[in-house]
Amino acid sequence: MAEAGDIEIRAAEAALYRAMIAKDIAALDQILADDVCYIHSPGFAEDKSEYLAGVKKGLYDYEAITSRNVTIKQVGDIAIMHGIAEMKVSETGKPRDLLHLLFTLVWIRDGAWRLFLRQATRVPKSG
Repeated sequence: MAEAGDIEIRAAEAALYRAMIAKDIAALDQILADDVCYIHSPGFAEDKSEYLAGVKKGLYDYEAITSRNVTIKQVGDIAIMHGIAEMKVSETGKPRDLLHLLFTLVWIRDGAWRLFLRQATRVPKSG
C-alpha cells in the first residue's frame, strides 16, 4: 500500500507530465524549483529559464508520458523517485518518437512539492 507521501509525490509527477504535454508554462513555473536542473536524455542540462524557453519555442513537443516500476524514498522535505518512463516526444513539426527512459526525479517540499532535479537516460532499443 502506498504511503501518504508517495501519493503526494505521484500526484506532483502527474501534474508535471500534464503541464509538459499541455505546454503550460504557468504550471511548469510553479512545479519546477527556481534552481531546478533538468538533465535531458541526450546528455545536456538546462536551468529553469532555459527549459521553459525551450518549451515555449516548441523544442519539446510531448504527446504522452507515463512511468512504471517507480520507487520513492522520502526523507523529510526531500523525495527521490526513480523508475522507467515512456515518453512520446519530438521537436515541434517533426514525427514523435517513443523513448524509453530510466529516470530520476528529486523533489523538495517548499510549501508544495517542487522538482529540483530531473535526469533521464535512454534505454537502448533492443534487437
